[in-house]
Amino acid sequence: MKRIAIIDREKCRAPEKCNYICISVCPVQKNNKEIFKIGEDKKPLIEEELCIGCGICVKKCPFNAIMIINLVKEPESDLVFQYGQNTFRLYGLPVVKEKSIVGIIGRNGIGKSTAISIFAGILKPNFGEYNKNFDEKEIIKRFRGTELQKYFENLYSKKIKVSYKPQNVFIFIKLYGEKSVEEILTSLIKSKEEMDRIIREFRIENIMKRKIKELSGGELQKILFLFSSLKEHNLLLLDELTNYLDIYERVKIASYLLEIKEKGDSIVLIDHDLSFINTLADIIHIVYGVQKAYGIFSSPIGTSDGINQYLSGFIRKENIRIRDKLIRLDVKPYTDKKLGKDIVSWKNLYVKLNGFELISEGGSIRENEIVGVVGRNGIGKSTFAKVLAGELSYEGEVSKECEISYKPQYFDFSDEDLNVDQFIRKFNPEYRKEYNEYLFRLGLSDLLDHKISSLSGGEAQTLYCFSVLVKEADLYILDEPFAFLDIEQRINMAKFIRDIIKIRNKAALVIDHDIVLLDYVSDNIMFFDGEPGRRGIVNRPVENRIAFNMFLKVIDITMRRDEKNGIPKINKIHSYLDRLQKERKEYYI
Repeated sequence: MKRIAIIDREKCRAPEKCNYICISVCPVQKNNKEIFKIGEDKKPLIEEELCIGCGICVKKCPFNAIMIINLVKEPESDLVFQYGQNTFRLYGLPVVKEKSIVGIIGRNGIGKSTAISIFAGILKPNFGEYNKNFDEKEIIKRFRGTELQKYFENLYSKKIKVSYKPQNVFIFIKLYGEKSVEEILTSLIKSKEEMDRIIREFRIENIMKRKIKELSGGELQKILFLFSSLKEHNLLLLDELTNYLDIYERVKIASYLLEIKEKGDSIVLIDHDLSFINTLADIIHIVYGVQKAYGIFSSPIGTSDGINQYLSGFIRKENIRIRDKLIRLDVKPYTDKKLGKDIVSWKNLYVKLNGFELISEGGSIRENEIVGVVGRNGIGKSTFAKVLAGELSYEGEVSKECEISYKPQYFDFSDEDLNVDQFIRKFNPEYRKEYNEYLFRLGLSDLLDHKISSLSGGEAQTLYCFSVLVKEADLYILDEPFAFLDIEQRINMAKFIRDIIKIRNKAALVIDHDIVLLDYVSDNIMFFDGEPGRRGIVNRPVENRIAFNMFLKVIDITMRRDEKNGIPKINKIHSYLDRLQKERKEYYI
């Protein structure tokens, strides 16, 4: 049996706070076998070969910093990379083929970005020998007889030209913050015709003169994608591409990626938007394991079948169950709860802001109601949220004699000195009495003593959403709560939102671009129409299907449910199904 020992060195507070209690309770150590050693950082290290898997140190550690994992089944994939002793390790890598798009799905902290970094040449495989620097010939030899042998031969001989879009879009600001969008694109595009096409298709004419550091998250994501895809390459690696992008932008990028594939290039795509993966990928790999401990790449699977296996929690070829529950996106909890009185209403609303205007004849959000918001970027969704939250002035009538709890679209914890527990207590000092179960479900229970400045994007998003929802309020406003969350985290967050609203007879406004989750979480949806950057028109909340049809008709896109997994899939423009749905005026099935 393979045994893995993990010590989270950020959680570990030895020796100041515990005096090495893990060492003192270990029965192997008591028998004078030196299973524990002290590292250079004065924190303990475990010799895995000597560990008997009793779990006493795990239970006694006051900081939940130790994991001992007994692998009943040895991973069929070889160990490819390990960061250090008692740290995360990765088994296997994806398969890349010419003129193909490979999708990678799995939880956060499971090794997807590590694999992409290895494919980009940023990290080199060490095969678990973390103290050894392997040269390129040794690496190629280790993969002898596999498809990866040829890949690394081509990578190290420069036959493969890699372009890599990292997960963290804000790193682009550090590298090119003072340059304008125009300067960035001009350095990559020599033809005026091509430049005009890119500007027109991606609708970036209004930001060409802006500096990179002045862009919003969505604009930054779009320009970083163009920067990566326009560089000379034959392999494009894209890590979490859809965060901050609306569905129109996602469809344009999807069409552009298909063009790149047709030219003979290969694409590897990590994303949590299942409809985006479902639309683009030829095959997918599921990455499973234990978060922050180990990750294993599955064999390649057909896209629809792979998504279905991921949602079911059982990978057939590996004969392994990766989750004890089926993920259902077609059944909402608390669907029979009747809507009550108006919590907030508005009439003849008008907002003027930096040349942009927002208009609404009227509407309301009722008790027990979750209203989703769908629309293009730059159409006024966040502006509307700020009006209801009391952060912007307006003309017209807004009736909201209620307490409001608000999570903005963008936030920055980098300069904060609070830990997670202190941050939540600012919203609800007694949160532990009522919400302990949700702390565990959302993965926050082990982070309470962590500095919020050290959290990942997904952890920070979960923390802010949780804090806003445990605050005592009547109306909860959540602007892009699913960004940076993996699929399971999105489902858990959606369930938490519905629990809070339905059990406590409250109301919520949820803005997001993930149609799958927006459909799942919302009772009704508001469609924002107009012209991005200039004018937004707020329509009243209507039934989900009607709102999505209105939205997709405006952007001239049709979507259908995949027969195998039920996930929405974007129809190819001018395809038979696209034309058929448009004739029937059914843009969203």
